[in-house]
Amino acid sequence: MSARELKCPVCGHEMNHHADKLTYSSPGEPGYTPLFGGSVEELHQCPNCGASASRLS
Repeated sequence: MSARELKCPVCGHEMNHHADKLTYSSPGEPGYTPLFGGSVEELHQCPNCGASASRLS
């Protein structure tokens, strides 16, 4: 599994990456990037069961 893959927490199938979202946060919070003033959150959806998940990139 590469660092970019995300397995579905419901069925274990590999999820599809759909979007990246900027989440504004403060310095010291997980994933904080000064250039963006926050964190980039990856949004994923499972093609097998339809579940969705996200993670900080």
